[in-house]
Amino acid sequence: MNKPILQSFSSNISVRLLLTIATLILLPFSSFASTDIVIPDLSATFYGYAAVAIFVLAYSLVPLEEEIHLLKSKPVLFAAGVIWILVALAFKDIGMSDYAHDAIKHAIIEYAELFLFLLVAMTYINALEERNVFQALRAFLVSRGYSLKKVFWITGVLAFFISPIADNLTTALLMGAVVMAVGGKDLKFVSMACINVIIAANAGGAFSPFGDITTLMVWQKGKVEFLEFMPIFIPSVVNWLVPAIIMSFALPKGSPEASDETVTMKRGAEIMIGLFLATIATAVTFHTALHLPPATGMMFGLGYLGLYSFYLKKQEGRTIAADSIFGGRNDSHNNPLKVLESYGEKIGDHINDQPYPAFIIDNNHKVTHWNTALEDLTGIKATDMIGKSDQWKAFYKKERPTLADVVLDDKSETGVRQHYRGQYRDNPLDEKSYDAANYFDKLGAYLMFSATPIRDENGNNIGAVEMFEDMTNQRAEVKEFDVMDKVARAEWDTLLFFYGVILCVAGLSQFGYMAIISELMYNDLGPVWANSLVGVLSAIVDNIPVMFAVLTMDPVMPLEQWQLVTLTAGVGGSMLAIGSAAGVALLGAARGKYTFMAHLKWTPVIALGYVASIGVHILLNGTGL
Repeated sequence: MNKPILQSFSSNISVRLLLTIATLILLPFSSFASTDIVIPDLSATFYGYAAVAIFVLAYSLVPLEEEIHLLKSKPVLFAAGVIWILVALAFKDIGMSDYAHDAIKHAIIEYAELFLFLLVAMTYINALEERNVFQALRAFLVSRGYSLKKVFWITGVLAFFISPIADNLTTALLMGAVVMAVGGKDLKFVSMACINVIIAANAGGAFSPFGDITTLMVWQKGKVEFLEFMPIFIPSVVNWLVPAIIMSFALPKGSPEASDETVTMKRGAEIMIGLFLATIATAVTFHTALHLPPATGMMFGLGYLGLYSFYLKKQEGRTIAADSIFGGRNDSHNNPLKVLESYGEKIGDHINDQPYPAFIIDNNHKVTHWNTALEDLTGIKATDMIGKSDQWKAFYKKERPTLADVVLDDKSETGVRQHYRGQYRDNPLDEKSYDAANYFDKLGAYLMFSATPIRDENGNNIGAVEMFEDMTNQRAEVKEFDVMDKVARAEWDTLLFFYGVILCVAGLSQFGYMAIISELMYNDLGPVWANSLVGVLSAIVDNIPVMFAVLTMDPVMPLEQWQLVTLTAGVGGSMLAIGSAAGVALLGAARGKYTFMAHLKWTPVIALGYVASIGVHILLNGTGL
């Protein structure tokens, strides 16, 4: 799920040169699955050299995406097409045209499994985002008033434990938003906390098939089963804790002012979280118990979301749930009930000064005030209401309590639940104040209304006030939940980028580079050094083509070594800002605060954690050799 946003360092020619050189060096290493049939070595042919040149040219454009405004998927898609033309011509020259057909079919199947899996995961993440799940978590953390050091550790811990489920990229963006909201203009804190979040998100994603693309690929290939990722947990913790502890001593001191931001999760958010977890469990069950590709289990889980979205759409569309109307409010909206903090029991003397339509009732539920704004909204004059208990007539066809009537008598929230189930929420004024929303046929309008008791100086109820807000225009902009809309919002550029990379690398594998590199790395260097080198290479280029190459070479290794290469490919990218999806995303999101050079300053400390994690893995899990 890479989102390369490289404005902050793409102008640095030394970085571009390093990336280009690394790509050139690693090109023969970039190979992917074809078929099990032995084919002649075509690495020294014109077609092979041309394919390498095309790939280098296309891939060198990827990190320049934001500078030249060329989406990263476009050059690799073009390169994939050219490379497979060269593959087909090369096989035709040696009389093996059918093998080219079989090889590309195999690559497409490999991509299809990855594509379907990621599509479902992205859809769920988009759905949870639309339901305000991540925004609510961010608002909660920002409002706590924690010290900078506490925020550093909390965001790190959350990043480590959220990324195994939500993936490292999504987690880094979420926690990065918290860091920037809390840190504000403290550039040193924001930069260090972003680095900490990246390390934690990458480390957390390493011990879960759902935490990173590379772990997903290893799991789908059956090299490491679902529960066999768990031995990587402690090495992953060490990978994060070593640099985090060292960095914590350099953190600036202080406690930023807490924000009063509140975000309410929309209807169905909790159920969607449960469905996402159920989908993950389904994918695992399909893979382990039924021996079916995990992608089929994920697609089954998309069915869960699809059916629930149908129910949710009907609920929001037919009952006009308050949640969908609240969605029309912007974050800058003022709470109409805050006027009571200024006037208290004297609110009646100022009710006509308020911009909101409003009425007040006494302890006997008789109207004492009916302001001019409410006269305009309902068409009913104050003289027709004051002294009567007919306030319901302005809004309902049959007699029923208004929200003001409910809050006046409600001692335990049973009344508001009875009359406004699914259409109310707590108002931040106090624990006895509520917001509600509904469509009123008599007025032809969607209204949000807020009510609270009015108390005397001794705290006794002497009446209640209810204020209204016409949300009809905003409600028209709020769409009921539609799962297909969330599918459409998937990161299609990223998904197509994966297609291009996989097909490019699969095409290059047909020219025979794999055997040479496999011999050099896994026979001459040995699995431990080779797998440790994978993480270093992942920090320079990208862990996806590197892991594709390892899976393609399919070296004969015990489980402990497959766990090691999964660990190193997952956490090695933390050593450079451009080495992981999480780092690249935060370079754009925190542009000017978190930079390539700021990250590079801490690279030796991060590398220490990388080496320590490898050592702990070998100590705890052995080498298997």
